[in-house]
Amino acid sequence: MRFLVVAGVASVAVGLLAAVDRGVAAAISPTATVVTLIGVLGVVQGIRYANARRDRRRLSTEPGEPERRAPAAVPGADLDERIARVASPAPGGYRDRRDLRDRVRGVAVEAVARDRDCSREAAEAAVDDGTWTDDPVAAAFLDARSRYPLRVRLSATVRGRSRYWYGLRAAIDAIDRIESGGAA
Repeated sequence: MRFLVVAGVASVAVGLLAAVDRGVAAAISPTATVVTLIGVLGVVQGIRYANARRDRRRLSTEPGEPERRAPAAVPGADLDERIARVASPAPGGYRDRRDLRDRVRGVAVEAVARDRDCSREAAEAAVDDGTWTDDPVAAAFLDARSRYPLRVRLSATVRGRSRYWYGLRAAIDAIDRIESGGAA
C-alpha cells in the first residue's frame, strides 16, 4: 500500500512539473506501452471502486411528513364570523346583537368626536339622536327610538335578510365615510 501512495505522489509531482516546464514534458516521451499501461490501471481502479460499492449495504431514509404551515390568523375574521352569525335572520342571539351594536356605536362615537372635534359626550348625543349621519338606516341602527325606512323593511322581508344586517352595513359605511373625510 505504501508503494502505491509513493508512486501516486511521484506521478502527480511529475505531472505538475511537466505542466509548468515544457522541457520536462519533452523528456518524458511516453511510449504506446506506457500509455496502454496507464489506461489499464485506470480501468482496474474503476472496477475496484465499482465492486467496493456493490458490497456496501444500502440504507434508505424516509423523509417523513412535510411540515404543515399553521394557518395565519386573519385580522377581523372573528368579527366577520360574529357579524355573519348575528346578522342572519335566525331568531336568538339578542345578546350578541346588542354587544355588536354597542361596539359599532363606540366606534361611531369616536369617529364623530374626531371628525367634529368635539367632546365624547357631544359625539354620544349626536349618535343617540341620529344627527351623526345623513343615512337614516345607519341612524336607525344606533338609535333604538327611530324606525328603519319602509324600503329597508320591505327589502329585508323580500330578500330574507334581517333589518339588523342592513343597519349594521349602513352604520359601518357611514363610519367609513366619516373616517375617510367624506360626507356622513
